[in-house]
Formats: sequence, structure tokens, C-alpha cells
Amino acid sequence: MNRIFCISHKEQSIKLDPSVSIVWLGSEKYPDAGHHILDVNKSYPDLMAWHPFLTGAAGAFAIRRFLVDQGIEYSDFDLITITQYRKFVSKKEFGVETSSYPTMLFISDEDKIPEYKNWYSEPENYFLVAKPRNIGNTFMQYACNHQAADFLRYLAVAVELEVITAEECFGLMNNQLIIPGGIELGTFPINIFLSIMEQLEVVCLNFLEKHRPVKLDSYHRRALAFCNERLSSYLLQKVLHEIFDGSIPSEVTGFMHTVEIGAKEYRAGI
Repeated sequence: MNRIFCISHKEQSIKLDPSVSIVWLGSEKYPDAGHHILDVNKSYPDLMAWHPFLTGAAGAFAIRRFLVDQGIEYSDFDLITITQYRKFVSKKEFGVETSSYPTMLFISDEDKIPEYKNWYSEPENYFLVAKPRNIGNTFMQYACNHQAADFLRYLAVAVELEVITAEECFGLMNNQLIIPGGIELGTFPINIFLSIMEQLEVVCLNFLEKHRPVKLDSYHRRALAFCNERLSSYLLQKVLHEIFDGSIPSEVTGFMHTVEIGAKEYRAGI
């Protein structure tokens, strides 16, 4: 079994099969009735209250709650695929490379958007994650692009809650690799998704009880999403290393794609 979800706050740019469930974060009613809709505002209003800070993570947390609320006991062979309204991971390459985001492929022409049956395929080894990217040092890369204080507070909360140890925190901060999108983009065993996502949710909600991001403009207030990507990437790498003897084989990696019609270059956070 593979449960497939698309997290959206606006009508998606990527092409989907009708079987894909839409996790709706928009303020208006979802415009297409052809999919099963998980309306986060109706089902989990507490998450939507924090949406300005959680952004897409509110949808990922809603997926976890939805799966848990169903009361199903999932096997280690049951999978989940997460896409976003303009992003997907595929074993095939579409679009062109973008200088603003190495390892990502960018599609700006509507006639170049692949059909669902062309970009989606069942993974060979229970995982399909975005190709890891070498960023040198996770903390320094975060500090150069965002607000270092947000990441440090987030990590402090994660250590206090025993999501990671102090030693793991040090390892995460100095880690050279990031899996773009972390656990929020790609295909994974459901039980692994549920475990990591539960940890991210408890860290985020605890953070918001005590703190706010340093800057509250529309980009920097998304600090928790940036932090989640790094923590979940680290936790996901640990899982993959345990399963595949210390490596992340090419068989479980694919190409991350972003679709933005008419744009000349990738833009973050739209």
C-alpha cells in the first residue's frame, strides 16, 4: 500500500492522479472536487492557527494525525508519498538545472510539466528521497541564509525534549549533507514517516509555546520549516545509514523538481 498526499495552499502546479489526497492549507475552499480533500482548517484548526509559522509543515503534521486517527496498524511495507503543490521527487529528470538551488530541476513551461504516470513510480527499495546535497556545514549554511538564533533555539528545544542527544545535535550542526525536503518530500515507509513527523511536531509546538522567530517578515517567519528540513534530513539519513550499511544508495534517491510557470529562476517560499 502507498498512500499519496499533496500539500497545497493553492491549486497545484504539478499533475496528479485522482487517487492523490490533497492536504489543503488554503483559506478558501479547494477548487477541485476530483480528489479526496483533507481540509486542515476543518480537521486540525490548532495547526492552522500556527500556519503562518509552520507553513507547509502544518500539512505534514496533519497527515500524521490523519493517519494515526484512522487507527490502522501499518506494516513495514506500507508506504507514503508526499508531494507539494509545486514540488515532487522522481527517478526521471525533467526541466533544467537551476543555479539558485543546486541538485534541483526547474520547470517553467507549462507544456514541459510531466504527466503523473511519467514522473511517479513505486520505489524499488521502499524509499525515494531527493538526491542529497553537500552544503559543507549545516549550521554555517543555515546561518548564512537564515537567522542563526532560530536554529539554535530550535535545536535546544529538540535536545531538551530528548528528540536528539547533545552529541547528535553536534553531529547535525556539522553534518555536510542535507536531503532537500527531508521527510516532507518523497516516499518512505509509513511507520518511519510517522515516527520522525511526531518528533518534528512536538519540537515545533514546544518552540512556539516559548519563542517566535527572530524576524517576522513573510520569509523569515518560516524558520521552523527551514529547521524541520535540517532535523528531519539528519534523522532520515540516520535511518537510511542503519538500513543500507552506512550509505545512501543511488537506488533510493531521485531528482527534486519544482514547477513555476513563467518564472525565469527558482523562488523560495511562494
